[in-house]
Amino acid sequence: MPPKKKPPVTATAFTRADYAHLVDELYQHNRRYYLDDNPEISDAEYDDLMRLLKEVEALHGDWQTSDSPSLKVGGEVRDDFAAVKHDPPMMSLDNAMNVGELRAFHDRLAKAGLKNPVYHIEPKFDGLAIDLVYENGRLTVGSTRGDGDIGEDITHNVRTVANIPLRLMLKNPPERLTIRGEVIIPLADFVRLNNRQLKENKKPFANPRNTAAGALRQKDSREAANKYLYFFPYTLARIDDSQNRFAKNLRSQTAIWSSVFTQLGFKASAYHLTGDIAVVEKYYEEMTAKRADLEYDLDGLVVKLDDTTEWENFGATTKAPRWAIALKFPARSGVTKLERVVYQVGRTGVVTPVAELTPINLGGVMVARASLHNADEIERLDLHAGDYVEVVRSGDVIPKVVAAQSERRAKTAKKIRFVKKCPSCKKPLVREDVFFRCVNPHCPEMNEAYLQFFVSKNGLDIESLGSEWVAKLYQSKVIADYADLFALKKETLLEFEGMGEILATKILQSIDARRRVPFARLLTAVGVPNVGEHVASILSEHFTTPAALAAATLDELTTIHEIGPGTAASVKAWFADKTNVARLAKLQKNGVEIIQEARAKISDIFAGKSFVFTGTLTKFTRDGAEAEVKARGGRAASSVSKKTDYVVVGSDAGSKAQKAKELGVAILTEAEFAEMLRE
Repeated sequence: MPPKKKPPVTATAFTRADYAHLVDELYQHNRRYYLDDNPEISDAEYDDLMRLLKEVEALHGDWQTSDSPSLKVGGEVRDDFAAVKHDPPMMSLDNAMNVGELRAFHDRLAKAGLKNPVYHIEPKFDGLAIDLVYENGRLTVGSTRGDGDIGEDITHNVRTVANIPLRLMLKNPPERLTIRGEVIIPLADFVRLNNRQLKENKKPFANPRNTAAGALRQKDSREAANKYLYFFPYTLARIDDSQNRFAKNLRSQTAIWSSVFTQLGFKASAYHLTGDIAVVEKYYEEMTAKRADLEYDLDGLVVKLDDTTEWENFGATTKAPRWAIALKFPARSGVTKLERVVYQVGRTGVVTPVAELTPINLGGVMVARASLHNADEIERLDLHAGDYVEVVRSGDVIPKVVAAQSERRAKTAKKIRFVKKCPSCKKPLVREDVFFRCVNPHCPEMNEAYLQFFVSKNGLDIESLGSEWVAKLYQSKVIADYADLFALKKETLLEFEGMGEILATKILQSIDARRRVPFARLLTAVGVPNVGEHVASILSEHFTTPAALAAATLDELTTIHEIGPGTAASVKAWFADKTNVARLAKLQKNGVEIIQEARAKISDIFAGKSFVFTGTLTKFTRDGAEAEVKARGGRAASSVSKKTDYVVVGSDAGSKAQKAKELGVAILTEAEFAEMLRE
């Protein structure tokens, strides 16, 4: 109950004890509102108390503590986001894309000896995972997930999230506690937020998830405070409790959700408990059907063993626990009108068709464009101008056209034919397999895309220099190629509208940070045809400098495992082009040092073994899986042959999996591959 003592009427009459009472009273009201769903005073009365608190703190700044409720309204401005090391690391979850894969998860637990498992089923919110650290009851650090080991310090924004307590609601809190959960925006509040945007003549936000993520990375915490952010906890990652008061309630996830979270001052979401895998499947089907009517955006369910003592027994892979799985909802789909097909020229000259659609809301995201992949896909879909098409957000992320409704097609509709000339430079296109390519080296759109790739994460990863600024620099003829980036001057950057001193400095610092570049990374970034990250790594192991690679003969190249005649010819042709050689020379002249990067090695368990990865991987990225093989002494190949030892298949695996069967090559699931990594 709130303290019976009423606060003084005016701020000037407050003593320090009065201030402490007022802080306690506001915390009690917060608890009744957010935790008990039973507010004792009106919103207006609460606002009056908060206003009084801020007036007192304005008079007595030294009274304000780090857990003052006034910090909920924001106001702190930060220039950077410091790195935070998570203890323990924040792991991700393996995915089950359907009930069959859920059954496989259940069967693995049974095979490992677990009898009669009880499952705790939680909503998988489509939000942003964060880590909260409390020391002696007070929130000290709030951080993003980051890469799982290192996140970003966003404490100033976390403080503004309405239902995150700045102090734990305990008289004698644990010495240290780490709680993790998801920050989301309820759908009703997202509508309110966008209505406000429209009234202020501002662009509405695309979806709740991106809006929440963006709000938590604002430098000014007032920008986060007005976004209706809400927090749902999902786990206690660490608890240092010398009094051992929570021990008995840490033995099951149900006890943590129903008891511990509440004692600490958090409100957990609804959950489902069952010991029957068939009930889990039925609940999943029910939630899939109801997802459009829920208060929050969900992208699936999380299925965990309820018995937390089993968590340690089953352990985890390097990326995810073995005792839990994310059961993803099916892709969202809808029907809309195909307005037109436009064409984009990529960095290698490949022309990709893109469907421009009448905007359609798929799972909270307004979709107006979808890739059509290539000319054969347009032909397969039998697309006509003005068609009504079915669009799917695969994995709730990537939109694609999957079918045309020919029965709704106008009789006079014209069939869509792939363009014969480059949409950028108007030169004739050349067909290569299923793709059409512009081979004009001076094509503006291709060169711009090429530069954007060079600075991207898959290229040299030049931070602060985004694609929009690359486009401006290229279109204004400040840069003509990647080497020119390393000769940029601050005064040149400052001539651009929207470029300030701070951003110009950051861009130049990011460029300077890449003046020592590993040869393999440079080979990938400069866009040698048929040379991706994997092939670049192989080539750099055999030829340590650009000059050595340029001097290699076709025979020398093709004797290298995985370097076929096509790749060898591409490498020779690239280095035979005087423009490419001149750019490399200019790059070095402008202060770039090309170095060899030693590869970290974990073991030799895969020595002499060759792996091929195919299909859509969910537990690893393709590059990450190949890196795991190399770090253990193995080879990651791109094609299947009799010399291949293992083929690891993800979903939608195609011809490589079939060829492996025909050749008798061992086929592994991702889970089986992950198990090999633990040996």
